[in-house]
Amino acid sequence: MLRAARAAFAASARLSSGRAPLQCSSVLTQHYHASDDKMQTILEHNKRWSEEKKDSDPSFFYKLSNIQAPEWLWIGCSDSRVPANQLMGLGPGEVFVQRNVGNIVTHHDMNVMSCIEYAVSVLKVRHIIVCGHHNCGAVKAALEMPHTTPSLVNLWIQDIRDTRDRNLEQLRKLEGQAQVNRLAEFNVMRQVFSVCTCPVVQAAWAAEQPLSVHGVIYALEDGRLREVTQPITGLDDLERYAEHKRGVMKHLSGALLTRLQFERQLKRLQTEPDDGAEEAEMGSLIGASTNPLPGPPGEMSP
Repeated sequence: MLRAARAAFAASARLSSGRAPLQCSSVLTQHYHASDDKMQTILEHNKRWSEEKKDSDPSFFYKLSNIQAPEWLWIGCSDSRVPANQLMGLGPGEVFVQRNVGNIVTHHDMNVMSCIEYAVSVLKVRHIIVCGHHNCGAVKAALEMPHTTPSLVNLWIQDIRDTRDRNLEQLRKLEGQAQVNRLAEFNVMRQVFSVCTCPVVQAAWAAEQPLSVHGVIYALEDGRLREVTQPITGLDDLERYAEHKRGVMKHLSGALLTRLQFERQLKRLQTEPDDGAEEAEMGSLIGASTNPLPGPPGEMSP
């Protein structure tokens, strides 16, 4: 066995000194040189940008390095065609940014939840924007990709697929790009609701901290941002929003509205104790608020 191992090692050594591996090494070296050239281009762009900033404002980087005080939190899609600062016409330090595939906000995602917590509790942003966009790849996948496809992206977009399933009646009236764009708007509405029901956002409103949540869609075809929800500035606005969208967003109905009413009633009882009648009303709300939402209907695609 030892002799066989030595023979194999010797054969490997002979191959490593041959021409083929050297040719492979040459190809790899050329590839790395090309990558280096691209990286150097990026560094040159950065140097030029830095110099332009210092020329226009010598104290720009000094001020930027000492404080971060953005007024806006942007929650958007990772799509390279949707750059937050440029779309808003704002510079470095003015927007706190969270991006992911499909601009999804779920309460079990520690990434987005920690971002919202830091933005609201520490930076004290006054506005949260949820921005979706037309021709979104994540939305297309939610419409077309079979739910059994083995893919991390497929797991991630389940929230969009759920929105699709709950709004099939409206979506089936549309085709092609119009259908994709409408689902992208529905997705923004859903994620706005998710932001508004985050504990940190609810706590900020309870403490009367100025905070508005906005839902917008970005149209790639003309570069414009358009509102798909009215600004939500507190629980009253949220309740009206959920009620108003009941006919549009099937998941913003019964159980969620009851949950909002339950939270409102609970806070009132904690601050203004009343008689048994109000407690009985609370009991009925508790039962309704703990009922699960109805399951989604059949899927739109296999």
